Amino acid sequence: MTRMSGAKAVVEVLKEEGIQHVFHLPGSQIIDILDEIYQSGMRPVMTRHEQGAAFMADGYARATRGVGVCMSTVGPGAMNLVSGIAASYKASIPVIAITGIHEQAILERDSFHEMDQAGVFRPITKWSAYIHFPEKVPEMVRKAFRVALSGRKGPVHLAIPSDVSEGMLEFKPSHPAEYRSLFSPSCPEEFIDKVVGLLQQSKFPVILAGGEVKWSGAVEDIMALAEALEIPGTTNRDHPDAFPSRHPLGVGMIGKGRGEGGNRVMKSADLVLALGVKFDFQSTRYNYDIIPRNARIVHVSLDSEEVGRSYPVDAGIVCDVGPVIKALTERVKQEKISFGLKKAVDEIKRESEKVRASEAKEDALPLRPQAIVRTLRDVLPPESIAVVDGGNFAKFVRRHFDTFESGTFQYPDDFGSVGASFPMALGVKVGKPKTPVVCLCGDGGFLLNCQELETAVRERINVMAVVFNDSGYGNVRAYQKAKFQERYMCNFDNPPYGELARLFKAEGRNVETLDALREAVRAGLKSDKPYIIDVQMTGQELGKPGFLKE
Repeated sequence: MTRMSGAKAVVEVLKEEGIQHVFHLPGSQIIDILDEIYQSGMRPVMTRHEQGAAFMADGYARATRGVGVCMSTVGPGAMNLVSGIAASYKASIPVIAITGIHEQAILERDSFHEMDQAGVFRPITKWSAYIHFPEKVPEMVRKAFRVALSGRKGPVHLAIPSDVSEGMLEFKPSHPAEYRSLFSPSCPEEFIDKVVGLLQQSKFPVILAGGEVKWSGAVEDIMALAEALEIPGTTNRDHPDAFPSRHPLGVGMIGKGRGEGGNRVMKSADLVLALGVKFDFQSTRYNYDIIPRNARIVHVSLDSEEVGRSYPVDAGIVCDVGPVIKALTERVKQEKISFGLKKAVDEIKRESEKVRASEAKEDALPLRPQAIVRTLRDVLPPESIAVVDGGNFAKFVRRHFDTFESGTFQYPDDFGSVGASFPMALGVKVGKPKTPVVCLCGDGGFLLNCQELETAVRERINVMAVVFNDSGYGNVRAYQKAKFQERYMCNFDNPPYGELARLFKAEGRNVETLDALREAVRAGLKSDKPYIIDVQMTGQELGKPGFLKE
């Protein structure tokens, strides 16, 4: 037992959990904790806005398949975390948000900055609580990790009064294995029996892979399952790298207006192996336009609310998808079950690529988004991690940016946060410092968090950002074009982002042609500084709005 402050106890538990980075914007109510962090040997990353800290923690958690930690001070600082934490909640990303509050003696008097911070975070976290006593700090912080990482993963929030940080306690070291499970349960044999029986009755099964496959580290395993069965693999729209499209059996995403190959095979399916999937609206519309009404469905997810929620299942289980995939692959090989669909997949992929290539029109000026995306895919190394923003341009990214490897496509999932991608990309790069990381964002989205350029320069986080610049909010423009006879209210002028980067002491270029784009990307890959590429493109090439009725 060692006597220490509540602030130091917070840091000791973070160290027990192997946390190396904490993203934060400082303030007086968390200064004691931050002082301990800065003395601890960790690498704290100070941001220029709390929203940036939350999104960086999210990106870091995705890249490392671990926990991201962010911190803010009381009141406005805590509220600025909300958008990022809500995005992590929708995407099931384990982030621990720690916010400071005033000493408890002055609370309940509507004091300066005071508000119910734990209450604000409860709807967007798995657990949100106050720590009222220094002695409770180790227990509560350890519980935060247990809750964030158990079952359906997600964010947790702790509000710590300054008197708790300053107070003293007797600290007893522990190990994560003593207060949370470090192992995934095995899959029940009877469930595998059921799935094998369904496969034996099927003629055209299709794999639908979701984000939980990536989190479980099972992408290689799911591709091995597809190879053993010789069946196509598709994904939902937010996780195209859960079954990489450049795999011989990968046919891309499903969803309205996207992934033609994925849609074709899914509409032919008589059995859908939905592995680690959330049936999201953008991929499925919650109807039977893409998912066949008569197809049998096997659904595996850690989220107990997800299995059977959108579509009735013939076999469903709530558990980690990794052990299920391994057990199923072993049985498939034992039973010698194979469907010989490789030739059909080859033909679908060829036809899909012809259609996609015809959309690019690479000689058109101003540039079309399809041509920009395909050029980026050609120039960027296969292992590059693309962090994609919300916005109309992202529809073209999903359709044309093929994936080679797991963990190379990150998107703020069902929340679709515009402005999230640049700070997310910084967090990803901190987690994967040796891997090229490129942020793909619209011009409106980049300006929402461009202040984090200073963070990137100061912390030497050499992320590349490609700004799809059409001088307006593309999704809003698409709705106004479709519904309001092109009565636009969302056009604006931007600063030249390449020059803006240089003002921040980063590097950047403004480009208008594909040749200039190729040259800029190659330069950005070689740079040891953040690199911003401002790509001028047409504002008339718009993906159809997602929620517009036919």
